[in-house]
Amino acid sequence: MYLCKRKANKFRNLTTLIFLNVIILGCSFSALNSDSEVVVSKIKFDLSVPVELKNNLNIFIKENEASSKEVNIAEFEFKEKNFYGGDNLGSLESEVVGSIQVKIINDEEQTKKISSTRRFNTQSLNPLAQKELVKLMRVEIIEDLNKKIILYLKTHEDK
Repeated sequence: MYLCKRKANKFRNLTTLIFLNVIILGCSFSALNSDSEVVVSKIKFDLSVPVELKNNLNIFIKENEASSKEVNIAEFEFKEKNFYGGDNLGSLESEVVGSIQVKIINDEEQTKKISSTRRFNTQSLNPLAQKELVKLMRVEIIEDLNKKIILYLKTHEDK
């Protein structure tokens, strides 16, 4: 009797896992495809926008005079905040925030501030390791901002 229940539970668990895999794989989608491009009439970058972000966006954004949309990307900010607490002399946590302003000029002007935030524990890091981690977080934030800008522009694409 015990072996029968065990085999039945094993079969039920296997069926459940297969069913969940099918559901998870069937529901997956890609919000941003690598072959997707956004067509605009003109794109302008402010001096504060980093070169990495400009290069990444130029891959996905193509200029064409037939489009009626102009995009201005400006006011890139990168801030680091440290959180202190208790008797500890060093910071407990750090937060790195990157933000950028995207302005779409069409028949009307639409402005949106897009931001990306990363938090990490700094309690066990020395100052040099913390600086290196902030550099790594800056690269991740620029990649995330790139994806968010492309997604925002795709939603306002000419139909």
